[in-house]
Amino acid sequence: MKKLLLILILSGVFQSQSRAQYYMQFFDGSDTSMYNSFQVFLDNSSANIWQIGQPQKLIFDSAATSPNVIVTDTISNYPTNNTSSFTIKIPNWTTWGVFALQWMQQLDMDSVQDGGVIEYSTDTGNTWVNVFNNPYVYNFYGFDINNADTLPSGEFAFSGTDHSWRNIWLCFDFSWLSTFNNDTILFRFTLKSDSIDNGKEGWMIDNMIAQTTIIHTIKEKDLPEYLNIYPNPSNTIINIQLEKIQDYHIIEDMQLINAQGKIVQEWKNIPVKFWIDSKKYSPGLYFLKVRTNIKTETRRLIIE
Repeated sequence: MKKLLLILILSGVFQSQSRAQYYMQFFDGSDTSMYNSFQVFLDNSSANIWQIGQPQKLIFDSAATSPNVIVTDTISNYPTNNTSSFTIKIPNWTTWGVFALQWMQQLDMDSVQDGGVIEYSTDTGNTWVNVFNNPYVYNFYGFDINNADTLPSGEFAFSGTDHSWRNIWLCFDFSWLSTFNNDTILFRFTLKSDSIDNGKEGWMIDNMIAQTTIIHTIKEKDLPEYLNIYPNPSNTIINIQLEKIQDYHIIEDMQLINAQGKIVQEWKNIPVKFWIDSKKYSPGLYFLKVRTNIKTETRRLIIE
């Protein structure tokens, strides 16, 4: 694989729990410290169109921070029948708080037919998981929801056009990440196109930041008790959220049990902020038993 060293600037230290640790990459080639950097890997296919450089297209004509970006070709539109990826590797440098990968982006793709897929891997790239509509993702926001859609392949992805620089946040619970037997998390960004050429410019990304913080950027829902399940009753997404009462906090085991006492589904080692889709289960009375590393609680749950 072709390797490009990404430049990171250490701009914060853990002097208190309200401070965050940051690593930043503006793709501009300054400050080449090996100790404060991570790597980006471009796929080794000759058809790979991701490039780092100054954008020189009609729409993609400037970086968020000049001069460079990572973009699906700095000069040409993206071709048909193309799949191009880059992967970044980020060290798991703590076991508490919230991890956030942040970046700026613009989109110019054929709506629904072409798209930008984002995946993560916690097992050094053996398996990849889509970040969209994923209960293991703590938060994912900053984009226009109209630019998220299902591709013909069935994958959920960014699609369509958005020529404004959007500040995207993709967040994970570090307690959950620390349960995996490796010290890194990988992210893969892939552009996929179909056989129709609509003269689109693709996907442009700048100002990537990896950070951890104990105070998240979104105000969380006020939690009236330790275990919170809402809405209940429900015929849609059911949110499960626990009050964060210590640095390391994880759901070690969660069971959905029907009225007859049968375990319908069980989850192991999941984040303390999670959700389940009630449409997967038959209507009726259930019990949700949640065992964390601190205590165990059970709640009645009605699925309509």
